[in-house]
Amino acid sequence: MSGNNLVLPIVLWGRTAPTHCISSLLVMDNFSTVITGCHDGQICIWDMTPELEICPRAMLFGHTASITCLAKASACSDKQYIVSASENGEMCLWDVNDGRCIEFTKLACAHTGIQFYRFTIGTEKEGRLLCNGHYPEILVVDATSLEVLYYLVSKISPDWISSMSIIRSHRTQEDTVVAVSVTGILKVWIITSEVSKIQDLDPVFEEESKPIYCQGCQSISFCTFTQSSLLVVCSKYWRVFDAVDYSLLCSVSSESDQAWTGGEFIAADRVIIWTEDGCSYIYKLPASCLPASEHYRSDVGKTKEGSIPPLVYSIADRQDKQLLICPPVTRFFFGRREPFHKLLIQGDSAGRLSLWSVPDNSPLQPLSTAAGRDQFSGDKAVCPYCD
Repeated sequence: MSGNNLVLPIVLWGRTAPTHCISSLLVMDNFSTVITGCHDGQICIWDMTPELEICPRAMLFGHTASITCLAKASACSDKQYIVSASENGEMCLWDVNDGRCIEFTKLACAHTGIQFYRFTIGTEKEGRLLCNGHYPEILVVDATSLEVLYYLVSKISPDWISSMSIIRSHRTQEDTVVAVSVTGILKVWIITSEVSKIQDLDPVFEEESKPIYCQGCQSISFCTFTQSSLLVVCSKYWRVFDAVDYSLLCSVSSESDQAWTGGEFIAADRVIIWTEDGCSYIYKLPASCLPASEHYRSDVGKTKEGSIPPLVYSIADRQDKQLLICPPVTRFFFGRREPFHKLLIQGDSAGRLSLWSVPDNSPLQPLSTAAGRDQFSGDKAVCPYCD
């Protein structure tokens, strides 16, 4: 590249580093990198060692509004691409290795969730980004060009989607998108490698639409251990459904002063649920939720609110939570490669990341805490962009 065409951006600030009030976070598949987005629009790349120690490496500037969601965006393991979206409709494609912004676009709608879908055509691996947000459909976006290819549309009761999950079921050999609308209606779309043959902008209509009465849905996740259950977390309760006919298997209400914000299966018989004030709880599911049990589905049609499964372990809320200007962001990640870590990660408005290891049969083990703006002190890691 000639010198006349070379643009070298330089970012300067005073003795105080930029704030990093974390609004979203993501762990890469190799578990060596953590990505966080903040309400100011910056993105921070954190390195994570095999011993699960974390340290911030770089800060990326490209958005002009708060980051609403992050997702991986590469179908090949040799590329470390992510996509970010902000509340004003901006989308950026980033190379995590060198921090380059590869692609940028701005839509008229804001995304609140993005799921990466990888499929194979012949010997080629391709990727799509499935986006939901403040619009009554799911956008299917090319993961390389960020171009909208087509839409997943509802014929029955179209509405904004609160949360969605891509289910890869070995039992049915079909990939499906399961979503819950803001009015509590569950939607199911079938997606396979055939999506590549769909003409641009041809809508795909849902295969099933069923009221499950889950208003205020915060997250939905599929149990990969049993291939038979769905966990739906709402602000005032969490519920487990049969993934075949979507019958209600278990329902647990929150306490009066709690608001659930998400959850995941951590084993066939256990779930972890977290709240907006930073608490996390591990519950053991009843036998009626376990396909291997003779009592499976025994409570279908007679499940009652208020029956709380045994609490295995809990993480207390932060003692200094009154100093935080917004609720922390909590996520659970399961390693796909050895040593198959189960990690609970939390980011807060002070720019701190905290990690807990989730073992199978013992209490959670706190691992490390890193702060983006603080100098190294005790259990905090120095930040390369601080003075």
